[in-house]
Amino acid sequence: MITRGFLWRWARAATSPFGDLSCAILFERSLAGPVPPAANRLRVSLRLADEDDLDMICTLYAGDSWLWLGTGPGDHAARAHYVERMRRGELCYLALVDGQLAHVNWICFSWGEALPGRPLRLRAGEVYTTDAFTPTPFRGKGVHAFVLGTMLNDARERGARHAFTLGALDRPDALKGLQALGWRETGRVTYFQPRGMSQTPLMIRRGMTEPLFRH
Repeated sequence: MITRGFLWRWARAATSPFGDLSCAILFERSLAGPVPPAANRLRVSLRLADEDDLDMICTLYAGDSWLWLGTGPGDHAARAHYVERMRRGELCYLALVDGQLAHVNWICFSWGEALPGRPLRLRAGEVYTTDAFTPTPFRGKGVHAFVLGTMLNDARERGARHAFTLGALDRPDALKGLQALGWRETGRVTYFQPRGMSQTPLMIRRGMTEPLFRH
């Protein structure tokens, strides 16, 4: 039997010589009440990243086309995007276990990179979490849940009452993780980005995707 997953993988493979076919899934959750804390099973310590950490962060992201803001792994100029993100006031949380980096995650209060060429612009009381990355040795051990819960409760203390994040259709484990942490899917955008083009011709919008298209 041919499944939707098979057809999606086939479509991505067939179009990959010409560009990137993606399906971004918008999730949201209320911050009206506190986020239930996750267990800190690995005794994670948290700190906020600064610009001195960006080379390390870029090295982690460069091999992941979904996370990386550059045009390719060798795009050294992409570091400037993360510098600008920090300087406009967005926060990057670093989780450490026995001195090893176990997780990276960002929370944005003004706007954040979402679809190519279309940032998610936030209104008062909204936040956007993005670019979560867990190195392989620490996956499946509750680190993401602990860090994300801390980030959202910190944002709530600063006055945030609603949160958004994006997932990718071809990352089912990450999508299940978001749903387990209380996020609710609200809409999807399927798009194709031709190689060498910075703007994205949108193909299909489904559900509530308004936050991704604010001016």
